[in-house]
Amino acid sequence: MRLWSTPEGTIPLNRSRLNHQACRVFAISLSIVLCSPLEYGSSWLAAGDISLIPVQRPQRASPHVGSAMAVLATLEQAQVLPPEGTREADRIIQSVIQFQSAFAKGTDRPVQDFAKHALADTYGEEATTLLERFRASGWTAELLEALADADQRTSTEELDRLATGFGQFNLSVDDFKRFMQLVRDSRSALAARGQSFEEVYAHHRKAMPGAAGR
Repeated sequence: MRLWSTPEGTIPLNRSRLNHQACRVFAISLSIVLCSPLEYGSSWLAAGDISLIPVQRPQRASPHVGSAMAVLATLEQAQVLPPEGTREADRIIQSVIQFQSAFAKGTDRPVQDFAKHALADTYGEEATTLLERFRASGWTAELLEALADADQRTSTEELDRLATGFGQFNLSVDDFKRFMQLVRDSRSALAARGQSFEEVYAHHRKAMPGAAGR
């Protein structure tokens, strides 16, 4: 068995339901993205250090790794990702990983308030529970869709208040808007095929490392 080795543990690729292209996209992401020390630690592997190797002592992978993989798999299934290997594709992959860190581990008040209010607008009193679930286990369909909807209805001036918090993770407001547009585009594309974003994401998430019950 060949496994993908990361600082969070080892991931057996043949257990994933990602198609070949999505697996390659995420593998590429690990060689180009400097993940936040708040989540992944300062020992994140530099470009060229990541490889597929036989692993003798498997370790448990972080659920945040699996959730990021599931997001990329969902976007890939919706066929909204930019061409592999392009700068735009690299930036989107970075956004999936780093915005997860910014919202889950960041301490910037405007960023945290934005996520909380986005969930509250859709789920009311459940917002706090959903936010805690996200912080513990990574991206959820509920938060992704709530953020995408909030982005669409929030003024440019209000979004600009998030710039400082995003900047701490080498991200910009424009990166956020591009990511959220992809979420909306994938939701529309999947709906046109009779599928829901939430169901497709849940399907991929269950197959990924760190899923509940695995």
